Amino acid sequence: MCGIFAYSWRRKDADSILLHGLERLEYRGYDSAGITVGNDAHVVETFKAVGKVSALVKEVSKKRPSDAFYQFGIAHTRWATHGGVTVENTHPHSDVENRLFLVHNGIVENHSDLAERLSSAGVSFYGQTDSEVVAKLIGKETAARLRTGSPDSLLEGVEAVLPRLEGAYALVIMHADLPGELIGVKYGSPLVFGRDTKTGDSFFASDVQALAGYADQVTFLDDGDLVRIKPDGTYEIRSEGFLVSRPFERVETEHLKTEKGNFEHFMLKEIFEQPKIMKAVFQGRVDFEHLALNAAAFQDLRDIDIERVKFIACWTSYHAGWAGAYAFREYAGMSATVEIASEFLNSPVRVDPKILYVFVSQSGETADAIEPLKFIKEHGGKTFGIVNVVGSSISRLTDFGLFTRAGTEVGVASTKAFTAQLAVVTLLALFYAIKRGEDFRKYRSALNDLAKLPEVLQSVLSSSGEIAEVAKELAKRPHLFFLWRGSMLPIAAEAALKFKEITYLHAQSMPLGELKHGTLALIEESCPSVVFLPDDALFAQNQSSISEIQARWGKVLAISAKPVQNADWNLVLPSAPGLTFAFAATVAGQLLAYHAALELGREIDRPRNLAKSVTVK
Repeated sequence: MCGIFAYSWRRKDADSILLHGLERLEYRGYDSAGITVGNDAHVVETFKAVGKVSALVKEVSKKRPSDAFYQFGIAHTRWATHGGVTVENTHPHSDVENRLFLVHNGIVENHSDLAERLSSAGVSFYGQTDSEVVAKLIGKETAARLRTGSPDSLLEGVEAVLPRLEGAYALVIMHADLPGELIGVKYGSPLVFGRDTKTGDSFFASDVQALAGYADQVTFLDDGDLVRIKPDGTYEIRSEGFLVSRPFERVETEHLKTEKGNFEHFMLKEIFEQPKIMKAVFQGRVDFEHLALNAAAFQDLRDIDIERVKFIACWTSYHAGWAGAYAFREYAGMSATVEIASEFLNSPVRVDPKILYVFVSQSGETADAIEPLKFIKEHGGKTFGIVNVVGSSISRLTDFGLFTRAGTEVGVASTKAFTAQLAVVTLLALFYAIKRGEDFRKYRSALNDLAKLPEVLQSVLSSSGEIAEVAKELAKRPHLFFLWRGSMLPIAAEAALKFKEITYLHAQSMPLGELKHGTLALIEESCPSVVFLPDDALFAQNQSSISEIQARWGKVLAISAKPVQNADWNLVLPSAPGLTFAFAATVAGQLLAYHAALELGREIDRPRNLAKSVTVK
């Protein structure tokens, strides 16, 4: 949600660079976009549009003077929090003199008090955002210093305002009277500073992916960091008013570039990448021939005394943590639970040094997870991160961790990142199974199953056409149930989430055994059920539940490891033994959602009202 991109130094196509950067950030979810650009002649222009970046591109093309050139600027995609989706509320925001411009991610929680004080001083507002309040404050302080001739007017103006802001923010600020100078600030919301060492160009972005092909060195800023790009192209980094040094990482950002190839949507491409992703997850970490786990993170954990595990995450990642809790109980014989990150601190918490707190997040920037992570760290808890993005906040804050290696995921509805999370939480459980001396036969069987995963998932993908036919039928119904038993419940929950995320149809998951406790009242022909049946001890019981549904005229799609005679539709995944069935069923559920959404004509890669990385509370 909300994306920042900024550029400075001397290229004369800054507007094109900024628009391209915003296109790289579209996957985050947004509802309006804008840029402010300037040049050495003190010319500044702002362009805004409600809707997609493509609408902004048209706005720039229509209103940009033919002889204009722009050498620096700031850009933003907004996901509405304060104020409606209007041009007035779209970033960048300006001060009262329309000379200072600002883009902002996060939420300034005391903006109402700050706005009231400004109003009392005669300042009026054109919109309803907290970001405009910050722009007005910094503009006022900067203008006062410009009148004194201070060469550091913008820096001093920014530093005068920051102590008054409460909440989380990433800011990038520019001023029409100080061409080429940009200031970026990070506190509680992600911001990356990048440099092209060949040209001296500087960039800010809320996501390193936006810097692909532009910057070859980046630094992931810490909370409280302020970066000032000076008009001569040099820069300085400050924290609490003092100059500091931050390490830069050389990043081969070319691999972050994303193309759909021959696929109609990024989501479908990412579903089909999953066999390859499984190989990447296991590479160098699992020696299948010798049944050994070799990840460096596991070596770090060997001497750490842990008795229990608690997964903390949000929705899709929550489902991965839920599956991980089952895996810990099954293979490691350990007590393991999962909690919704946004609710973790809403009741009394006692941090236990014998618990390993595992934070699962695709982006590694999820605000609802970062807050409990900081709380646990402050109280001496041991933390482990499972994230996809190198350099992200969670990856840097946790004591230990494993990256999921899923690669850039553009589709807002997560697919390959989720299966990668499933694989990593399973490996973590298997590590503790060996560490604790649990049943080696279970451990060996699990690893043998995981070795087959790429082949198993490829087999499911070959059934995409068959799944599409069933999806067309399900797309005609307004309500669906996704049902399972035992350790597969998280997979049913994730399948239901995917379905409603991109089809906009109501889908609900629940244990099959709970149907008789009230939910049968909703079963009818217009409300089909998707039932998952692995080849286990519960297979016959699951078949009986299907008959119970059909007795109420409910239709049933059975996704199963062997044929189900009494289902209305049956998708058989015969090459998915044991542990692999959960992964195979996950991919089948993703394809089911994709093809139903395609049938309904939905905007699959960027479904309405959803954001890829939720960086505000």
